[in-house]
Amino acid sequence: MSKRNSKLKLYLIQKLYKSLYWINPRYAADLMYYHAFHTRLNLKNPRNLIEKQTWLQFNSDTSMWTLCADKYRVRDYVKGKGLENLLTTLYGQWENVNDIDFNKLPESFVMKANNGCGTVLPIKDKSTINVKNLKKTLKEWIKHPYGYVAAQFHYLPIKRCIVAEQLLEEEGEMKALSPHSLVDYKIWCFNGQPECILVVFDRAPGFTQQAVYDLEWNDISSKVFSADYYRKPLPKPKNLDKMIEYAKILSKDFLEVRTDFYNIDGKIYFGELTFTAGYGDLTIQYYEYLGSKFELPQKNAGDK
Repeated sequence: MSKRNSKLKLYLIQKLYKSLYWINPRYAADLMYYHAFHTRLNLKNPRNLIEKQTWLQFNSDTSMWTLCADKYRVRDYVKGKGLENLLTTLYGQWENVNDIDFNKLPESFVMKANNGCGTVLPIKDKSTINVKNLKKTLKEWIKHPYGYVAAQFHYLPIKRCIVAEQLLEEEGEMKALSPHSLVDYKIWCFNGQPECILVVFDRAPGFTQQAVYDLEWNDISSKVFSADYYRKPLPKPKNLDKMIEYAKILSKDFLEVRTDFYNIDGKIYFGELTFTAGYGDLTIQYYEYLGSKFELPQKNAGDK
């Protein structure tokens, strides 16, 4: 598929889900779930992780989800937990792309939108960028709200902006194992207790490696993925115990959340907090297992 056709397809999908959202948000959620699992959402008696996450979106206050899904404003939440040392250096934040002064930025940095997924651009050498084209890309990122597709509605209220932060790069053995991207350690937590670690690495167009480990770093991927993933064996990260402890601290306020980190030769950096992760990569049995790790609150009398 050509790049133009791919963009058109994405535009039409976004248009469809946005239309469904404004008719009834549950239609959008149900369509996304059906596309992934070929069955309808059960929100009357939710059992698996995705159903429970969706139930929480419709039946609970998700304002803290919105705050902490914001890749800029979540920094204050991390600081409030006493973990400012995990934050990358922030070089700037802009709501208007035309306000960005690239002359004031260092030679290397990463630019990203504060909402959404995949809107990240590492700049290793500032002298090589085409500022006009880059600004065009950033304007596209900031123009479109994220959250309609995949029924992640807590992203919609985020006040959109662009941030520039410290560029991280893998070193040594991990650089060889994941040459195209950082290794992303995503620790699923329930009631403040870590359960497992999804590792996403070597991201490249059309190709991403994934593995799932338990907290002792045993690879359980073959038991939990719905399809075979090509995986290189990953060494146990340095300071794994510290990363798990940080996950406990950051997840304490939530029934469920995925706490994402980078670990560069034992130096741990905060990545993001994710509240609606999933949709199809894992087996339905494992989603049900993860769903069993927390109980939903009682609905208020006036809730439908």
